Amino acid sequence: MVSMTQDQTAAGQPGGDAIVVKSGDLVYRFEGNLGDLYPVGLFAEGIRFHNQFEGRVVAGPCAGARIFGLDQFMLRPDGVGAIVAPEIIDTGTERVSVDVRGYVVPPDRLEVPPLEVVASPGFEFPPVDFRVVGSATIRTAAPRLAALNRTVVALEGTVNMGTGRLEVEARAL
Repeated sequence: MVSMTQDQTAAGQPGGDAIVVKSGDLVYRFEGNLGDLYPVGLFAEGIRFHNQFEGRVVAGPCAGARIFGLDQFMLRPDGVGAIVAPEIIDTGTERVSVDVRGYVVPPDRLEVPPLEVVASPGFEFPPVDFRVVGSATIRTAAPRLAALNRTVVALEGTVNMGTGRLEVEARAL
């Protein structure tokens, strides 16, 4: 399933296990949960929310690592959410910074209420999966993961803002 290979002489470490990343390789898959959505306010372009999220990397070279971050989320009047999410992957000995940009797209059948309704106290998102699409750049100082510093990933997954469940897969472009 994971096609990422390891180069035994990469990063100047004879006998090391530095990764090599090729287009299409799975860089990570994570499963996690959203924290509470904190509305910042209703603006002309939509409702700004801030929320934290946390989960575990379940596949890829950092499998088992904690992943967490802050999602600066703008829900537009058309129901599409714009994502700006700086993330950290922490294996316990290595850290990776992931700079995510993307969109959360509602299902076609979902009627999106007016933003004033979404902004009202007590509003709850329905328990349906929204599609997550985006891209990210990655930075790390970990020698084993140095190939990620020149990798852009495409992100696909789902988020359920009603239940908080989040599942995302990142593949190298």
